[in-house]
Amino acid sequence: WFASPITAELSSKAFPVGTSQSLRYHKTSSCFTVGDALNDYVEWKRLAAAPSHFETNLSLINFHIVPRLGDVDANAFTGRSVTAFCRDILETPPKRGNQRLGERQSIDSLSPEALRKRKKTVNTLLSILRISLKMAWENGDLETERSWRCIRNMPNHDAPRHLFLTRDQCRRLINHCRPDLRDLVQAALFTGCRVSELSRMRVGDVGAGVFGVHVAPSKNGRARYVVLPLEGMTFFLHFSKQRPPDEWLFRMGSGRKWEGNHKHLFKDATRAAGLPDAFVFHGLRHTYASQLVQAGTPLAVVASQLGHSNTDTVSRTYGHLCCDSIAHHLERGFAPLLEDPQIDDDAIAALREQLSLGLCLPVHSTDWPKSNFATSSFVGPRRRIVAYA
Repeated sequence: WFASPITAELSSKAFPVGTSQSLRYHKTSSCFTVGDALNDYVEWKRLAAAPSHFETNLSLINFHIVPRLGDVDANAFTGRSVTAFCRDILETPPKRGNQRLGERQSIDSLSPEALRKRKKTVNTLLSILRISLKMAWENGDLETERSWRCIRNMPNHDAPRHLFLTRDQCRRLINHCRPDLRDLVQAALFTGCRVSELSRMRVGDVGAGVFGVHVAPSKNGRARYVVLPLEGMTFFLHFSKQRPPDEWLFRMGSGRKWEGNHKHLFKDATRAAGLPDAFVFHGLRHTYASQLVQAGTPLAVVASQLGHSNTDTVSRTYGHLCCDSIAHHLERGFAPLLEDPQIDDDAIAALREQLSLGLCLPVHSTDWPKSNFATSSFVGPRRRIVAYA
């Protein structure tokens, strides 16, 4: 029945259950190939990287790099190889789960936002390639440094976050969630934690050495503490009261652990609350950070609460929301120019209401940055070239 023409037309291709843990490269050449370099890189990442980061990188390598460059002689890898690889990735539609890929699109037909996202994927792949080939050179498998020095990131910019909720929208969302999902949503809004971090949180993590919660290592492989306000601390203490410390803090109403089964429930709740259809659970993390930044919280504090190692990511993603605190400082720093300035309170109030809903245009109206070249931290120091007669 499954192999019949009618069923085969409707069914998807068979795929292994769970995430891949090995490189899908089979050597067919006697020379040292890009696939060989990737194999050494993957084995190092297996030891050094967090599990989620390792699985994400391995998935990108198996889908994008191995089929295109796996059999290429690593010593013959040049800038032309990089250009051809980048064009191929940019024109290939994004992979969404196990769905079939769409038709190939030319670069000229892509919208600025679609091109930005594709360039972001390309730069991630180029970073993996660069490190792999550099490791091969350090291990003595490459004759020269050219193979990894010829790889440069594509010029691109990060898009600031503009889809986040106001406090009133957060309350509306909570009211439309079923009880077990409501607890998970409130926990995300109190802590800014990812759903994977909340699903692995145990009772003993509440009040563990800090006025807040302990978050076990996750995406970046680092544990952290999240400090809570009084309302949030009360919420978590209520959940952990008279429960064994090793028990999962949040469970579904059926008693099962939350493992990705929140998605359709959250989608139903956002639609019932009249929120944008593109808003997903991870948007609660962005909402948490956005509201802190808008309140004038130092970026270093926001980065610490989110688990970032520095403020760069916070500044790029939420820096445009610092306008409220900047405006407050400007009001104190400048005396009025006119003796009796006429302030239009109604217009000012209407503008503040519009801005509080996140209705603002992106800073960049085009995908092209000011510079046509982008280097990376792996290129190394500049060298002086001396010509002798």
